[in-house]
Amino acid sequence: MTEKIRTSGHTRHLIFGLILPILIAVVGAVVAISWLPELPLTVAIHWGTDGADGYGSPWSLILIPVGITVVFTAATEFTIRSVRGQRGTTNNEKILVATRSFLSVLLTAGTLGSLAVQRGLTDPSQAPDIAAPMIVGAVGGIALAAAVWFILPAAEPLAFGDEPEAEPLELAPTERVYWERTIHIAGPVILLIVGALVVAVGAAVLSAMGSTRGFPFALGTALFVAVLSVGMSFWRVRADRRGFVVRAVLGWPRMTIPNDEITEVRVIEVNPTADFGGWGWRWAPGRRTGIVMRRGPGIEVTRADGRRLVVTVDDAEQGASVVATLARRVRAQS
Repeated sequence: MTEKIRTSGHTRHLIFGLILPILIAVVGAVVAISWLPELPLTVAIHWGTDGADGYGSPWSLILIPVGITVVFTAATEFTIRSVRGQRGTTNNEKILVATRSFLSVLLTAGTLGSLAVQRGLTDPSQAPDIAAPMIVGAVGGIALAAAVWFILPAAEPLAFGDEPEAEPLELAPTERVYWERTIHIAGPVILLIVGALVVAVGAAVLSAMGSTRGFPFALGTALFVAVLSVGMSFWRVRADRRGFVVRAVLGWPRMTIPNDEITEVRVIEVNPTADFGGWGWRWAPGRRTGIVMRRGPGIEVTRADGRRLVVTVDDAEQGASVVATLARRVRAQS
């Protein structure tokens, strides 16, 4: 019976999580290609407050959404399969799969809407506003994503606290203890960040080619993505008499857990996709916040109110012991 349920879940994942979003994008592209004889050689590809203000080949509107859908689907499927067999279905996995449907519908509706209003035009600058198809795409994408969410197998509850608590260090009461490390994002994820920066810069260049008015916004977006990526890729982790402190290299975000609020400290194995839905500054069920830079050991610190902070770090055992030592000293003094 369990095997049948697992097979059914796999089939639903295959149909609604893999085939459906790519099929929507491909069908949309085929329809758009059939309209090419009715479209001008150069079409509007960007709209501002005063109407169309960026132009390019109709193929850019046709191929880019398909490419984004296929790449996003393949990338998220790779991360999901990397943890399958180790754990059951999680809400993070379902979010990734449902997002494929939303993205596919939104991009396909945007493509078809942008080209449909230009069929028969000779001057693409006369293309009307495309707010309506974009709204339809967003609403339709949300509706399909919600349907896929409920079609997929129910997520299995996450278990917490299975690992033993960290052992405090055997130190004299007068001995001082301090621990600090710098952590950074894993190598493969850096490649993804670089890819995102390349896309952002490419968008700025394309915007400049189509319309100089859109260039400052696109360039500002690219710079913002670059600064945010660097700022969220390097963190300092510290444990001392002030508590357990995790701070991004730019100074924000900063999280501090005073020693008198720490009730439990554990070393756990962290799988970024299964546990937190990805890398970086993340949130997960069970009132968990994560600074997830890589897959592997991490320190999990539990507050008195039940909130948990998870930080992946190579020297997790030593760091957890220092945190446990500091917390025990505070409890002994109270």
